[in-house]
Amino acid sequence: MIGVDFGGTRIKAGVVDGSTLVKSAAIPTRGTPSELLDAIATLVKSVAGSAEGGTARFGRDSSPSQVGVAFPGECDDRGRVYRLPNVPGFEGVALADELRARLGCRVAVENDATTAALGELAFGHGKASFLMVTLGTGVGGGVVIDRRVRRGANGFGGEIGHVPIDKRDDAPKCGCGLRGCVEAFAGTAAILARFRALGGEAKEPRDLAKAARDGDANARRVWNEMGDALGFMLTSVQNVLDLDAIVFAGGISASFDLIEPSLRERLRARAHAKPLGEVPLLVSPIADRAGIVGAAHLLSRPESPWYEAAP
Repeated sequence: MIGVDFGGTRIKAGVVDGSTLVKSAAIPTRGTPSELLDAIATLVKSVAGSAEGGTARFGRDSSPSQVGVAFPGECDDRGRVYRLPNVPGFEGVALADELRARLGCRVAVENDATTAALGELAFGHGKASFLMVTLGTGVGGGVVIDRRVRRGANGFGGEIGHVPIDKRDDAPKCGCGLRGCVEAFAGTAAILARFRALGGEAKEPRDLAKAARDGDANARRVWNEMGDALGFMLTSVQNVLDLDAIVFAGGISASFDLIEPSLRERLRARAHAKPLGEVPLLVSPIADRAGIVGAAHLLSRPESPWYEAAP
Protein backbone atom coordinates (compact mmCIF):
# COMPACT_ATOMS: atom_id res chain seq x y z
CA MET A 1 0.00 0.00 0.00
CA ILE A 2 1.10 3.54 -0.71
CA GLY A 3 0.80 6.48 1.65
CA VAL A 4 1.48 10.10 0.73
CA ASP A 5 2.29 12.82 3.23
CA PHE A 6 1.47 16.07 1.43
CA GLY A 7 3.24 18.70 3.52
CA GLY A 8 3.65 22.42 3.13
CA THR A 9 7.39 22.18 2.38
CA ARG A 10 7.80 18.65 1.02
CA ILE A 11 5.73 15.73 -0.19
CA LYS A 12 6.72 12.23 0.86
CA ALA A 13 5.40 8.97 -0.60
CA GLY A 14 6.12 5.55 0.80
CA VAL A 15 5.33 1.88 0.52
CA VAL A 16 3.85 0.70 3.81
CA ASP A 17 3.71 -2.84 5.14
CA GLY A 18 1.64 -2.76 8.31
CA SER A 19 3.30 0.00 10.32
CA THR A 20 6.66 -0.35 8.55
CA LEU A 21 7.75 2.22 6.01
CA VAL A 22 9.47 -0.07 3.54
CA LYS A 23 10.53 2.42 0.88
CA SER A 24 10.02 6.15 0.51
CA ALA A 25 11.00 9.20 -1.52
CA ALA A 26 10.27 12.91 -1.26
CA ILE A 27 10.01 16.03 -3.40
CA PRO A 28 9.71 19.73 -2.52
CA THR A 29 6.23 21.24 -2.47
CA ARG A 30 6.69 23.61 -5.39
CA GLY A 31 4.60 24.53 -8.42
CA THR A 32 1.03 25.15 -9.44
CA PRO A 33 -1.70 22.73 -8.33
CA SER A 34 -1.57 20.99 -11.72
CA GLU A 35 2.22 20.69 -11.57
CA LEU A 36 2.08 19.35 -8.03
CA LEU A 37 -0.57 16.78 -8.92
CA ASP A 38 1.60 15.56 -11.79
CA ALA A 39 4.62 15.44 -9.48
CA ILE A 40 2.73 13.48 -6.81
CA ALA A 41 1.60 10.93 -9.40
CA THR A 42 5.16 10.53 -10.65
CA LEU A 43 6.45 10.21 -7.10
CA VAL A 44 3.87 7.55 -6.22
CA LYS A 45 4.69 5.51 -9.32
CA SER A 46 8.39 5.70 -8.53
CA VAL A 47 7.92 3.98 -5.17
CA ALA A 48 5.03 1.71 -6.08
CA GLY A 49 5.47 -2.06 -6.17
CA SER A 50 3.72 -5.36 -5.64
CA ALA A 51 4.01 -7.68 -2.67
CA GLU A 52 4.13 -11.43 -2.95
CA GLY A 53 4.65 -13.80 -0.10
CA GLY A 54 5.27 -10.90 2.28
CA THR A 55 8.24 -9.64 0.25
CA ALA A 56 7.86 -6.29 -1.48
CA ARG A 57 9.18 -5.91 -4.99
CA PHE A 58 9.40 -2.51 -6.54
CA GLY A 59 9.18 -1.63 -10.17
CA ARG A 60 10.73 1.46 -11.63
CA ASP A 61 7.38 2.93 -12.71
CA SER A 62 4.62 0.70 -11.29
CA SER A 63 0.97 1.55 -10.76
CA PRO A 64 -0.38 0.92 -7.24
CA SER A 65 -3.81 -0.53 -6.52
CA GLN A 66 -4.69 2.12 -3.93
CA VAL A 67 -3.22 5.31 -2.51
CA GLY A 68 -4.01 7.32 0.60
CA VAL A 69 -3.04 10.98 0.95
CA ALA A 70 -2.62 12.91 4.20
CA PHE A 71 -2.59 16.68 3.87
CA PRO A 72 -2.57 19.61 6.33
CA GLY A 73 -6.03 20.91 5.53
CA GLU A 74 -9.65 19.86 5.21
CA CYS A 75 -11.65 18.17 2.49
CA ASP A 76 -15.15 16.82 2.00
CA ASP A 77 -15.99 13.13 2.08
CA ARG A 78 -15.16 12.76 -1.63
CA GLY A 79 -11.71 14.32 -1.40
CA ARG A 80 -12.41 17.86 -2.63
CA VAL A 81 -10.20 20.34 -0.79
CA TYR A 82 -11.90 22.96 1.33
CA ARG A 83 -8.75 24.53 2.72
CA LEU A 84 -5.02 23.94 2.37
CA PRO A 85 -3.53 26.99 4.11
CA ASN A 86 0.17 26.47 3.35
CA VAL A 87 -0.13 25.55 -0.32
CA PRO A 88 -1.93 28.23 -2.37
CA GLY A 89 -4.42 27.41 -5.08
CA PHE A 90 -5.82 24.10 -3.87
CA GLU A 91 -9.12 25.36 -2.48
CA GLY A 92 -11.90 23.61 -4.40
CA VAL A 93 -9.56 21.16 -6.14
CA ALA A 94 -10.97 17.62 -6.35
CA LEU A 95 -7.72 16.16 -5.08
CA ALA A 96 -8.87 12.54 -4.92
CA ASP A 97 -10.41 12.63 -8.42
CA GLU A 98 -7.39 14.37 -9.93
CA LEU A 99 -4.97 11.80 -8.54
CA ARG A 100 -7.29 8.94 -9.42
CA ALA A 101 -7.26 10.08 -13.04
CA ARG A 102 -3.46 10.29 -13.07
CA LEU A 103 -2.84 7.00 -11.27
CA GLY A 104 -5.72 4.82 -12.43
CA CYS A 105 -6.40 3.47 -8.95
CA ARG A 106 -8.48 4.09 -5.84
CA VAL A 107 -7.45 7.23 -3.96
CA ALA A 108 -8.49 8.53 -0.53
CA VAL A 109 -7.62 11.98 0.80
CA GLU A 110 -7.82 13.02 4.44
CA ASN A 111 -6.54 15.56 6.96
CA ASP A 112 -3.07 14.62 8.18
CA ALA A 113 -3.94 14.48 11.88
CA THR A 114 -6.98 12.31 11.17
CA THR A 115 -4.80 9.90 9.20
CA ALA A 116 -2.26 9.92 12.04
CA ALA A 117 -5.08 8.94 14.40
CA LEU A 118 -5.88 5.98 12.14
CA GLY A 119 -2.23 4.94 12.12
CA GLU A 120 -2.09 5.20 15.90
CA LEU A 121 -5.32 3.24 16.32
CA ALA A 122 -4.12 0.41 14.12
CA PHE A 123 -0.47 0.22 15.17
CA GLY A 124 0.11 2.42 18.22
CA HIS A 125 -1.01 2.24 21.83
CA GLY A 126 -4.32 0.61 20.88
CA LYS A 127 -6.66 2.73 23.02
CA ALA A 128 -10.36 2.56 22.13
CA SER A 129 -11.08 6.28 22.47
CA PHE A 130 -8.35 8.89 22.26
CA LEU A 131 -7.32 12.22 20.81
CA MET A 132 -4.29 12.27 18.56
CA VAL A 133 -2.44 15.59 18.93
CA THR A 134 0.12 16.43 16.26
CA LEU A 135 2.67 19.03 17.33
CA GLY A 136 4.68 20.76 14.63
CA THR A 137 4.22 23.76 12.38
CA GLY A 138 0.64 23.75 13.60
CA VAL A 139 -1.37 21.90 16.23
CA GLY A 140 -3.54 19.21 14.70
CA GLY A 141 -5.98 16.71 16.11
CA GLY A 142 -7.60 13.42 15.19
CA VAL A 143 -10.49 11.93 17.15
CA VAL A 144 -11.07 8.22 17.72
CA ILE A 145 -14.22 7.15 19.56
CA ASP A 146 -14.93 3.48 20.24
CA ARG A 147 -12.25 2.44 17.75
CA ARG A 148 -13.64 4.51 14.86
CA VAL A 149 -11.92 7.56 13.44
CA ARG A 150 -14.35 10.48 13.41
CA ARG A 151 -13.79 13.06 10.66
CA GLY A 152 -16.97 15.02 11.46
CA ALA A 153 -19.95 15.91 9.28
CA ASN A 154 -17.90 18.36 7.20
CA GLY A 155 -14.39 16.97 7.61
CA PHE A 156 -13.35 19.36 10.39
CA GLY A 157 -13.39 16.85 13.26
CA GLY A 158 -10.45 17.22 15.61
CA GLU A 159 -9.36 20.74 14.57
CA ILE A 160 -8.08 21.44 18.07
CA GLY A 161 -5.41 23.88 16.87
CA HIS A 162 -8.15 26.43 16.33
CA VAL A 163 -9.84 26.11 19.69
CA PRO A 164 -9.74 29.65 21.13
CA ILE A 165 -7.96 30.04 24.46
CA ASP A 166 -7.59 33.84 24.49
CA LYS A 167 -10.66 36.06 23.91
CA ARG A 168 -8.86 39.42 23.88
CA ASP A 169 -9.32 41.55 20.78
CA ASP A 170 -5.54 41.85 20.48
CA ALA A 171 -4.81 38.17 21.13
CA PRO A 172 -2.08 36.65 18.92
CA LYS A 173 -3.23 36.06 15.36
CA CYS A 174 -3.35 32.50 14.08
CA GLY A 175 -2.49 31.34 10.57
CA CYS A 176 -6.19 30.62 10.04
CA GLY A 177 -6.90 34.35 10.30
CA LEU A 178 -8.56 34.29 13.71
CA ARG A 179 -7.08 35.41 17.01
CA GLY A 180 -6.44 33.53 20.21
CA CYS A 181 -6.27 29.97 18.79
CA VAL A 182 -4.10 27.56 20.74
CA GLU A 183 -1.93 27.16 17.61
CA ALA A 184 -0.96 30.83 17.97
CA PHE A 185 0.62 29.86 21.31
CA ALA A 186 1.85 26.31 20.67
CA GLY A 187 2.82 26.05 16.99
CA THR A 188 6.47 26.11 15.92
CA ALA A 189 6.44 29.76 14.82
CA ALA A 190 4.77 30.81 18.05
CA ILE A 191 7.22 29.17 20.44
CA LEU A 192 10.27 30.33 18.48
CA ALA A 193 8.90 33.88 18.38
CA ARG A 194 8.24 33.76 22.11
CA PHE A 195 11.82 32.68 22.76
CA ARG A 196 13.12 35.55 20.63
CA ALA A 197 10.91 37.98 22.55
CA LEU A 198 12.59 36.77 25.76
CA GLY A 199 16.04 37.40 24.28
CA GLY A 200 16.87 33.92 23.04
CA GLU A 201 17.64 32.58 19.59
CA ALA A 202 16.59 29.23 18.14
CA LYS A 203 16.05 28.29 14.51
CA GLU A 204 14.15 25.08 15.21
CA PRO A 205 12.27 23.51 18.14
CA ARG A 206 15.15 21.11 18.71
CA ASP A 207 17.42 24.13 19.35
CA LEU A 208 14.89 25.38 21.89
CA ALA A 209 14.78 21.94 23.49
CA LYS A 210 18.57 21.80 23.75
CA ALA A 211 18.63 25.24 25.37
CA ALA A 212 16.06 24.13 27.94
CA ARG A 213 17.95 20.92 28.71
CA ASP A 214 21.14 22.96 29.07
CA GLY A 215 19.48 25.04 31.76
CA ASP A 216 18.29 28.14 29.87
CA ALA A 217 15.51 29.56 32.08
CA ASN A 218 13.79 31.39 29.24
CA ALA A 219 13.72 28.27 27.07
CA ARG A 220 12.18 26.33 29.93
CA ARG A 221 9.65 29.12 30.36
CA VAL A 222 8.62 28.82 26.70
CA TRP A 223 8.06 25.07 26.99
CA ASN A 224 6.11 25.58 30.22
CA GLU A 225 3.92 28.20 28.55
CA MET A 226 3.33 25.90 25.59
CA GLY A 227 2.29 23.08 27.91
CA ASP A 228 -0.02 25.40 29.81
CA ALA A 229 -1.71 26.55 26.58
CA LEU A 230 -2.18 22.97 25.41
CA GLY A 231 -3.44 21.94 28.83
CA PHE A 232 -5.99 24.76 28.86
CA MET A 233 -7.39 23.57 25.52
CA LEU A 234 -7.15 19.84 26.24
CA THR A 235 -9.01 20.20 29.52
CA SER A 236 -12.06 21.35 27.57
CA VAL A 237 -11.74 18.34 25.24
CA GLN A 238 -11.31 15.94 28.13
CA ASN A 239 -14.24 17.43 30.07
CA VAL A 240 -16.44 16.72 27.05
CA LEU A 241 -15.12 13.33 25.87
CA ASP A 242 -13.59 11.60 28.94
CA LEU A 243 -10.98 9.87 26.79
CA ASP A 244 -8.92 6.75 27.43
CA ALA A 245 -5.77 8.68 26.48
CA ILE A 246 -4.35 11.70 24.72
CA VAL A 247 -1.59 10.69 22.30
CA PHE A 248 1.07 13.01 20.88
CA ALA A 249 2.91 12.80 17.56
CA GLY A 250 4.68 15.21 15.22
CA GLY A 251 8.19 16.62 15.37
CA ILE A 252 7.76 18.52 18.63
CA SER A 253 6.53 15.38 20.41
CA ALA A 254 10.23 14.44 20.72
CA SER A 255 10.38 17.18 23.38
CA PHE A 256 7.20 16.15 25.15
CA ASP A 257 9.00 15.69 28.47
CA LEU A 258 9.54 19.47 28.51
CA ILE A 259 5.85 20.16 27.89
CA GLU A 260 4.20 17.51 30.04
CA PRO A 261 4.64 18.96 33.57
CA SER A 262 2.79 22.22 32.93
CA LEU A 263 0.25 20.48 30.69
CA ARG A 264 -0.56 17.98 33.42
CA GLU A 265 -0.72 20.72 36.03
CA ARG A 266 -3.28 22.64 33.96
CA LEU A 267 -5.33 19.49 33.35
CA ARG A 268 -5.49 18.74 37.06
CA ALA A 269 -6.38 22.32 37.91
CA ARG A 270 -9.24 22.70 35.41
CA ALA A 271 -10.76 19.23 34.98
CA HIS A 272 -14.23 19.24 36.48
CA ALA A 273 -13.63 15.84 38.08
CA LYS A 274 -10.33 14.50 39.41
CA PRO A 275 -10.14 11.35 37.20
CA LEU A 276 -10.42 13.48 34.06
CA GLY A 277 -7.21 15.30 34.95
CA GLU A 278 -5.35 12.00 35.21
CA VAL A 279 -5.96 10.92 31.60
CA PRO A 280 -2.83 9.15 30.28
CA LEU A 281 -0.62 11.42 28.17
CA LEU A 282 1.29 9.23 25.71
CA VAL A 283 3.78 9.74 22.90
CA SER A 284 2.95 7.60 19.88
CA PRO A 285 5.38 4.71 19.27
CA ILE A 286 5.02 5.47 15.53
CA ALA A 287 5.13 9.25 15.99
CA ASP A 288 7.59 9.78 13.14
CA ARG A 289 5.44 7.97 10.56
CA ALA A 290 1.87 7.86 11.93
CA GLY A 291 0.52 10.12 9.18
CA ILE A 292 1.93 8.23 6.21
CA VAL A 293 1.06 4.86 7.77
CA GLY A 294 -2.50 5.99 8.43
CA ALA A 295 -2.79 7.39 4.90
CA ALA A 296 -1.72 4.08 3.39
CA HIS A 297 -4.52 2.33 5.32
CA LEU A 298 -7.33 4.84 4.64
CA LEU A 299 -9.04 2.51 2.17
CA SER A 300 -8.30 -0.82 3.84
CA ARG A 301 -9.04 -0.40 7.56
CA PRO A 302 -12.69 -0.69 8.70
CA GLU A 303 -11.99 1.92 11.41
CA SER A 304 -11.28 4.49 8.68
CA PRO A 305 -13.90 7.06 7.65
CA TRP A 306 -13.02 6.21 4.02
CA TYR A 307 -13.49 2.46 4.31
CA GLU A 308 -17.17 2.12 3.39
CA ALA A 309 -17.50 5.28 1.31
CA ALA A 310 -14.49 4.63 -0.89
CA PRO A 311 -15.33 4.51 -4.62
